[in-house]
Amino acid sequence: MPSEDRRIIFAPDEVYNALYALSVQKGMKKPPPGHVKMVSVNKDNSSEVVIKLEDIGHQETRTVEYTRDFLAAALMVFCRGAGIPLPKSAKKSVMINEGQVILRVEIG
Repeated sequence: MPSEDRRIIFAPDEVYNALYALSVQKGMKKPPPGHVKMVSVNKDNSSEVVIKLEDIGHQETRTVEYTRDFLAAALMVFCRGAGIPLPKSAKKSVMINEGQVILRVEIG
């Protein structure tokens, strides 16, 4: 049986909006204001991602950490809102490749 391997690449502002939206939905602390400057995997814990946010108005850079699961859930919520179909049965995971945030969707 054929299988499908899709990768959905997100722009920095889409990553921020996804994290913000899921934080509000879950009643959690919202990410600080800013533009996503860098996304990387936590060197000490590969199940976490580190996101650097740059607030140009206040000339500050802040770092926040999220689990890969939370980031994946945020990206899936973003996809639903944007009309991007995600099959329920597909295996979904987050990849970080050279600072790009990618939602990998494996079907079959």
